[in-house]
Amino acid sequence: MPRPAAPSLTWSALFSPAHIRPTVSLCAIWFFQTIGFYGFMSWVPTLLARQGFEMVHSLNYITLINLGALPGALFAVFLSDRWERKYSIAGVALAIALFGLLYGLSFEPVAIVIFGFAAATMMDTFSALAFAYTPEQYPTDVRNSGTGLAYGVGRLANVVNPFIISAIFANLGYQYVFAYIAGAWVITASIALAFGMKTTGRSLETISALPADSSDIALPLTPKAAR
Repeated sequence: MPRPAAPSLTWSALFSPAHIRPTVSLCAIWFFQTIGFYGFMSWVPTLLARQGFEMVHSLNYITLINLGALPGALFAVFLSDRWERKYSIAGVALAIALFGLLYGLSFEPVAIVIFGFAAATMMDTFSALAFAYTPEQYPTDVRNSGTGLAYGVGRLANVVNPFIISAIFANLGYQYVFAYIAGAWVITASIALAFGMKTTGRSLETISALPADSSDIALPLTPKAAR
């Protein structure tokens, strides 16, 4: 006889004891990474121009920097399933903070392009890892809801971030803007390390069944991961 269908989970399950930890941590990760990502990519041409670089040169620099998207996405292919995604996300976020800060402290065109390219590469690596890491922490019934919630909370950062960056730039200066952006990435890494769930090599059912305080419990790998 066929098994009876399991009761469907509702949206409120995202805030149940079983899922509150990933819900809150993922929302926080997406919020602060949005500050770091769009703070860097959206404001770089304007900030360069205000620092004395001609707009034409600024746009040339940002075009070269944006070429980092391709190697960044390809790097994620090799990184994603080889190391625990929680630690990969934290490590990549710290790398973005470093390269972004070095970018903000550089005034030579070659250094600007090199550090900007490295930051853009790592940001696209981060995006690929985060888009894989987020949905795998929820059961099928609420997977899209959980992912959409985390992503939506992240977009809220874009409401306040432009005002914050403008205020920092006007009152403190160019370098402090990049310190602020780097700080957002450091916070992202800290949240992933402190509260993120371990997911690599674990089945979706196993991850969903973990209690909220058990991300560091050693579990056997799934057959696919064990090969």
